[in-house]
Amino acid sequence: MAPHSDTLLLSTKLKMPRPRQNYIIRKKLFGSLSRCANMGVIFVRGGAGTGKTTLISSFIKETGLKNTCWLSLDKSDTNVYTFWLYFTAAVNTVLKDDGGDFLELMRSNLDASNMEKLLTILINRLCGKEDYYIVLDDVHCIKDSALIRTFEFFIKSMPENFHIFMLSREDPPVYLGPLAVSGRLLYIDDRQMLLSPDESKTFLKQTLGISSNDEKISRISDYAEGWIGGLQLAAAAEAVGGKTDAFFRAGGGIAAEYLTREVYESLDPKEQEFLIYTGYLSYFDSGVCSNIFDDFHVNDFRSMIKKLGAKNLFLICVDEENGIYRYHNILSEYLSQRFAEFPEETKEACITRSATAFEKRGDCEEAMRLYCMDGDYKNVMRVARLMGGSIESWSYLEEIPAGVITTDTDLAIQNFMYDIGNFHMERAQKIFETLKERCTDTALSSLIDVVSVYFYKFVTGFPEYKVFTAEQIDSLNISPETKAIILMENSVALMEHSKYEKAEECIQRAEKTEVSGNVFIRASILGEKAQVCEETGRLNESLSCYDEIMCLTKSSKIMEGLSINFYIGLTGVYFRRMEISKAEEILSRSSELFENKRVNLPSLDVTLSFHRAELKFLSGDAAAGLAFVDGILEEYPEINTATLGRLIWELDCAGLLTRELSDRFLKDFEISGQHTAQPAFRLIRAKLLFGRGETEKALKETDEILTFSRSHKNRLRLVDSGLLKAFMLSKLPNHDEKKREIKNLFREAIHFSYENRYIMPFYIYRSAFLPLLRGLAAQDTVTSGLSRSEEAFAKDAANICSECSDVPKKSAETLSVRELDVLNELAKGITNREIAENLCISQATVKTHVLNIFGKLGVSSRMVAVEKGRKLGFIK
Repeated sequence: MAPHSDTLLLSTKLKMPRPRQNYIIRKKLFGSLSRCANMGVIFVRGGAGTGKTTLISSFIKETGLKNTCWLSLDKSDTNVYTFWLYFTAAVNTVLKDDGGDFLELMRSNLDASNMEKLLTILINRLCGKEDYYIVLDDVHCIKDSALIRTFEFFIKSMPENFHIFMLSREDPPVYLGPLAVSGRLLYIDDRQMLLSPDESKTFLKQTLGISSNDEKISRISDYAEGWIGGLQLAAAAEAVGGKTDAFFRAGGGIAAEYLTREVYESLDPKEQEFLIYTGYLSYFDSGVCSNIFDDFHVNDFRSMIKKLGAKNLFLICVDEENGIYRYHNILSEYLSQRFAEFPEETKEACITRSATAFEKRGDCEEAMRLYCMDGDYKNVMRVARLMGGSIESWSYLEEIPAGVITTDTDLAIQNFMYDIGNFHMERAQKIFETLKERCTDTALSSLIDVVSVYFYKFVTGFPEYKVFTAEQIDSLNISPETKAIILMENSVALMEHSKYEKAEECIQRAEKTEVSGNVFIRASILGEKAQVCEETGRLNESLSCYDEIMCLTKSSKIMEGLSINFYIGLTGVYFRRMEISKAEEILSRSSELFENKRVNLPSLDVTLSFHRAELKFLSGDAAAGLAFVDGILEEYPEINTATLGRLIWELDCAGLLTRELSDRFLKDFEISGQHTAQPAFRLIRAKLLFGRGETEKALKETDEILTFSRSHKNRLRLVDSGLLKAFMLSKLPNHDEKKREIKNLFREAIHFSYENRYIMPFYIYRSAFLPLLRGLAAQDTVTSGLSRSEEAFAKDAANICSECSDVPKKSAETLSVRELDVLNELAKGITNREIAENLCISQATVKTHVLNIFGKLGVSSRMVAVEKGRKLGFIK
């Protein structure tokens, strides 16, 4: 068995690579690097094989630079949590005092929102008279926006005695302008990394040990043009026979033809066989090779490694202690191409032996990768079943055609969930249709119908959710993982039928059923639990669920698509608590992921626009909120306005709801099926009916919801319906007679809101209730009839309602660069499809930008947006 990945990471990533033997001194670059104590950042940029790592490691060794630590990065550890965990672990190796406590603090705080506070503690610990240095190798792997923000905060705030070497193949991922202006940035680029002719010759002779005559070495040096990788290839040719003349004849430079004729063909048959049979593997060691090759033992492996190493064949030792190796990408890709040219039966036999070897050693994931490479879907599915619903298997299931994956119902449903979570809607629909056809007249058929809601056009109405009994689900012959997925989906259906207790029971069963540790399923279950908690007013519990979800989504790249849904849910909770800045930040992350994933899903597009509109309403800018709503209606003229429920409520409370839109909502609501029974929608209808003078009907509906909410302990709807009734009573001609009832309803709303800080409805009704809220907040606990906690909540709510009620409105917000691009395209009078093609983005993304433009400019049509854009100078 290979060592656990965490062991490999900790043993290699925090250790400075040893400079290769007989390295050359880069005198000119060393001279530049000698100024490192005066620099905040030393940025070294160069492509693969340009010697960045060797340059810095040899500089540190030659100069004896003290208090230096090292962190090698890759894509797996460049999210905001894992990066700073490794960064802290690296820094702890040079700090004189024991840094273990702080490392544990960093390890236990998984919430990215706390990161700046933790970094401030780290920055304070680094302050001192001694200089500290950290080398970050491969910083081009850093792409995560949250990490970039925290990294920029650290760089901006770090003390002058702390210095960062950044080694990268690309431009800096973080903004280094202030350091450059202050003279504390040292930048070494690609051109500077190239070896001079003299350095190239020294490298060939001294480092690579080529003993050719000076003329040949000069010719190799001139041809490679200072690229260390090219010199190494030339050295490989020399080491296997000295035929470097072919190096210059190869038409494409350092090409496959050269590798074939002058490297591969110069090896003996056993070496060639070893390379071909191991070149397409992610890694290998003596154990794997002994299963692949007949009569091949540990000593044979060591001898082969030694011979290949002596020939400079780009062999990389991943773990010296355990003897794990891989090839440099250049050679690995070449060998994989060679392998692809083999006859099919030969390739199949090789892959089967290799995959079997990895299965024996317990690495099922590598086995699946190899079977996928061979198109051996039967074995891919077999190994996936052995992995018991492990999330690592799901990405490989993606490789299997829908018609094949659906022969296994369990795996098909799991793969379906993966596709939905990552917005692979085309494939998800194929799986659904094929699975439904295969399961006709079986117990599973009606349950599979439940997932049809994922293909429902939410913009034109609501889907129907079917509810199944525990007995029906238990009768299915499916794996625990798949049963957990179905229980979770059933919980969604129960929620839509307002059966909160049953929905929660379903979630609890799903949690107990799922035992594989699949983070995708776990996060999805938590997401549904968060929704139940939110709907019943337990906002604190909902936030706890989202905190756990965020930790899970950081643990795997596979979770990126799913994160959009969770961010949207979390935004809604922050809205309810009137934590507007947090909501805005999370909504921004959702939008960024949405655009990066190029998701073409109208329901998600509308949902994001819905939240942007609500952000405006809850920030005190109702006019901008109206512009967003008008924008949605223009972009999606066929939309069922019941899907905009809360926005309709907010428009009405702001006095901006037109009779036409009110009529349309009531009509659309009546045809919305089971959703006509949901408390949230019934309350909106009750408010609209009250505005039309149908007081008795509106009060009756509200009382029914109050009774239902009390009996089902739904704090959210109890507060909503209580405040609505108080609002309606306050508007009646005989409202003086209702003062006591109004006050009691108001106190009850505060009682069921304070613990979870449900402030939003108080803000929505602030014009009617702000005086009452201020009055209760100003009294003591005896005269107000509130507890101390309730009184404190009333004061907070009053302050928030006061602060947000008079927010100055901007005439127009600044448009982003991409929004400016879209606005200029709109000015051409072209369609969304044409704009998408011109800007290389999806049509859904175009619609999102158009809606943003409407909201920011405070307009409700394209024509007016273009006209206003011209006036503001936004259009070229």
